[in-house]
Amino acid sequence: MQQRNPMGHEKILPLLIKMSLPVMLSMFIQSLYNIVDSYFVAKLSEKALRATSLAYPVQIIIVALGVGTGTGLNSLISRSLGANKQEKADQAAMHGFIAAILSSLIFIIFRFTLMDKFFDYFTKDPTVKAMGMEYLGLVSTFAFFSIIQITIEKMIQGTGKMVWSMIIQLVGAIINIILDPIMIFGLYGFPAMGIKGAAIATLIGQGAGALLGIIVLFSDIIDLNINFLNFKFSKGIIKEIYNVGFPSILMQSITALVTTIMNLILIRHSEIAVSVLGVYFKLQSFVFMPVFGLSQGVLPLIGYNYGAENKERVEETFKWGMRLTAIVMAVGTIVFQLFPRELMGIFSDDPNMTNMGVYTLRIISICFVFAAIGITNSTFFQALGLGKYSLIVTSLRQLILIIPIAYVLSFIGLNFVWLSYPISEIIATIVSVTLQRRVKREYVEIL
Repeated sequence: MQQRNPMGHEKILPLLIKMSLPVMLSMFIQSLYNIVDSYFVAKLSEKALRATSLAYPVQIIIVALGVGTGTGLNSLISRSLGANKQEKADQAAMHGFIAAILSSLIFIIFRFTLMDKFFDYFTKDPTVKAMGMEYLGLVSTFAFFSIIQITIEKMIQGTGKMVWSMIIQLVGAIINIILDPIMIFGLYGFPAMGIKGAAIATLIGQGAGALLGIIVLFSDIIDLNINFLNFKFSKGIIKEIYNVGFPSILMQSITALVTTIMNLILIRHSEIAVSVLGVYFKLQSFVFMPVFGLSQGVLPLIGYNYGAENKERVEETFKWGMRLTAIVMAVGTIVFQLFPRELMGIFSDDPNMTNMGVYTLRIISICFVFAAIGITNSTFFQALGLGKYSLIVTSLRQLILIIPIAYVLSFIGLNFVWLSYPISEIIATIVSVTLQRRVKREYVEIL
C-alpha cells in the first residue's frame, strides 16, 4: 500500500500542490456560490439579506456536523492506510456514512420544535421572520443532503483522491449557482419564488453532489472497499472518528454560536451591522475557503506519513503548509485593505451600509495572517489524531476571547467591536504556536 500510494513517496511540495489544488478550486467555487447566493438575495431586499444572515448560524452547524465527522474520518482513514490497515479504513468509512445519515435528524427536530422561537429571539420584523422561516425551514428539513455530501468528500480526501472530492463539490456548487437566479426571479418559465427559490436551488445542488459522492464511494475509484454486508459495529472506531471529529464539530459550531452572540451585540447598535457581518462572512470565505482547501491536502499527507512513522515527511509537509497558507492570507489582507468599497458594492448601494462595511473589512482583515498560523497548527493536531488541541486553539480564537472582548468594546462604540477579531486572533496564535512545539516534541520527534 505504501509503495502504491503517492502520499508515502512522492516529493512533498508537488504532491501537496497536486492534492490541495483540486480542493482549493472546489472551495473557491463554493465561495463563489456563497457570494452569488447572497448577491441575488440582496437584490430582493436588505430584509431578505438580513433573514439569511440570521439563518446563517444554523447552516454553519449543519456544515459542522458534516465537516466534523468527515475530518475524523479523513484522519482515521489516512492513518489506517499509512499503517497498511485496509479493513480498519473500510470499516471507518461505513461507520462514518451511517453517522452522517443519523446526525441529519437533529435538524428535522429543530425545524418543528425550535425554529419559530429562534427567529422571535432575533427579530421583531414579521417580514424578516417570514422570509427566514421559509428559507431555513427547507434547509433544515433536507440537511442530510449537505451532511452526506461533505462527509463523503472528506472520506475521499483521506485516500488522497482529491480530484474526485473536487468534482463532487463542483457539481453541487455549479448547479446551485446556475439555479439561483432562475428560481429566485423566475427565469425560463420557472415561477419567481424569491427566498424560497434560493433554498431550493441550494438543496438541489447539495442533493446532486451527495448522489455523485455515493456513486464514487461505492465504486472502485478510491482505495476503500464499502460493503455493508461486512459491516461490524465498533465502539472503538466511533471513538477514534469522534476523538478528532467531535472537537472539529465543536470548533465549527463555535462559529455559529459566536455569530449568534455577535448579532445580539451588534443589534444593540444597528440592525444594518447584522447585514454587514453577514456580508463579511461571505467575502472572507474567498480567502479562508482556499486555505481550508490547502489544509485538506496537508491533513491526509501528514496523517499518512505519521501512520507510516516517517518523521521527515511529516515535518516537511507541515512547513510547506504553513508557508503556502500564510501567502494566501497575505494576499487576502491586501485585497481587503485596498478594495473594501468595491467589495461592499457587490451587495449594497446604501451609503450607510457601505461605509460601515469598508471600516469593518479593513479592521477584521488585520487578523488574516495570524489566522493562517492557527489554522495550520490545528490541521497538524487533527492529522496526528489530537483533536483536543485544535479545540483549544479554535475555542480561544472564536469564543473564549472574542465574545468577552467584543462585549466590553461594545460599550465604547460599534466601531470598536470589530477590533475583537484581530485581538483574539493574535492571542490565540501565541497559544497555538506553544502547543505545536509541545506536540512536535512529544509525538513527532520520537518517531
